[in-house]
Amino acid sequence: MLRIIQKYPLYLFLLPVFFVMHGFVENLGFIDWKEAMLLLLSYWGLTFSIAFFSYLFFRNWNRAALITTFWMSFFFFFGAMHEFLKEHSPIRLFTRYSFLLTAALSILFILFIYFKKTKKPFHRFSVYLNSLLLIYILLDLGTAVWKTTNPNNSNRFSVYDFGKQNSYKVCDTCTKNDIYLLLFDEYGNPLSLKEQYGFNNDIDSFLQSRGFQVQFHSRSNYNFTAFSMASAFNMSYISGIKDIKAVTAEDYANSTLLVRDNEAIKLLDAQGYEIVNYSVFDLAGNPSMVNQSFLPLKTKLLSDRTLFAHLNKDIGWLLITRFPFNLFKQNHFLKHRDNNVKFHDLTIQASSKKSAKPRFIYSHFYLPHPPYFYDKDGVEKDETTIYNEYTSNPPESYLEYVLYTDKKIKELVDTIQHNDPKATIIVLSDHGYRAKNSTQYNQFFRNLNAVYYPDKNYTGFYDSITSVNQFRVIFNKLFNQQFPLQKDSTILLIDKIALPNK
Repeated sequence: MLRIIQKYPLYLFLLPVFFVMHGFVENLGFIDWKEAMLLLLSYWGLTFSIAFFSYLFFRNWNRAALITTFWMSFFFFFGAMHEFLKEHSPIRLFTRYSFLLTAALSILFILFIYFKKTKKPFHRFSVYLNSLLLIYILLDLGTAVWKTTNPNNSNRFSVYDFGKQNSYKVCDTCTKNDIYLLLFDEYGNPLSLKEQYGFNNDIDSFLQSRGFQVQFHSRSNYNFTAFSMASAFNMSYISGIKDIKAVTAEDYANSTLLVRDNEAIKLLDAQGYEIVNYSVFDLAGNPSMVNQSFLPLKTKLLSDRTLFAHLNKDIGWLLITRFPFNLFKQNHFLKHRDNNVKFHDLTIQASSKKSAKPRFIYSHFYLPHPPYFYDKDGVEKDETTIYNEYTSNPPESYLEYVLYTDKKIKELVDTIQHNDPKATIIVLSDHGYRAKNSTQYNQFFRNLNAVYYPDKNYTGFYDSITSVNQFRVIFNKLFNQQFPLQKDSTILLIDKIALPNK
């Protein structure tokens, strides 16, 4: 083994293994090992392709392996380096892509020239890299074993122990009709939009005309989608967020687990409901039907740390509008538009179908959340306009998209009430409008909230309700439960590294 370490550039093989394994262990329980292997295979393919082309220039595997390792290290660890600089660098220039990419390319060019001219075999350096990566991989294996054998010590969120504190009973005498949750992402409370921008929106009067109870001063409990939905579905506040002023990718992943295994779905299942999931979230036994990309969605916990992911997140919308980058664009950025259309059509179809069991239909629309694909009349915007509005997020574009969203809400409500007149309908948003660079944080929580009961008896609802009590009130009404209400409050979350549009 020692002779192999001394003779061969194993680090070319080990570097992708370390990157994937380290992320896998950090996110143990979130990523299936098969998904991690698929990601590893793709990184091996990229690494060995670069190494092969490098060998054509150097005609020496050691030097080809070294230049490839420098490049792949920059690719794999760019995210960590960039976030560190953004958090700690006193000089803003060092955090800019123009500086970082220019510096990296310059260093790689110098290394390329050096390796081309030198005749050194670099055996000692190869031994060092081989040994270092093997040690790191063994440490990660040890961590994985420890986490597997000590699951209670792993970092996971929880909610107040709803199941023990609020035991629920099956209601055999209740009339159980379909329930529709129509969730509109980042739809600001119409009253708040009028107060901020003088924007007159008739959605409240429309919903009232259709028999809805509108909660005009409703608020979400969190200002990010995954946390807000986790709290609403579990009817409890989230425990375990290490720092609300520095929310991490792991925190987002933990909150999605709470959404997947939420108490509302468990209660509905116990009441005999079929769960229909038209959202990007997995629900227990009902995974999302949306395919986000070639690689499984959960491996984005790893791939989002890489150079390409950061470029795409921060400046991809700008690059894709510029020649020659637009020649290589992929349509994955249109996934939100396509998901909206798909979920809208499926919800309409579901309302016209009869089912042997009552259904809970959860439809989550990325509306009026940016990007703003259409104007108020439903005319699709050109790509340059969409990208520019996505990065600047001007209120006027958002408000115009609200008017487009209103038409979708009205169509859905009228169709459901016509096709499924005995259904309960919840029109809700996960949080309010988060205007770019706004410091009016209280507006981030002011969400759309309207409920329709066929009997029009809205006892239990109150105007200033927050999402944590939404299903408590609804289940008390529909299934004769006795859930006490939580104190209504809001928790402002801030990304550790200002990640937009969560």
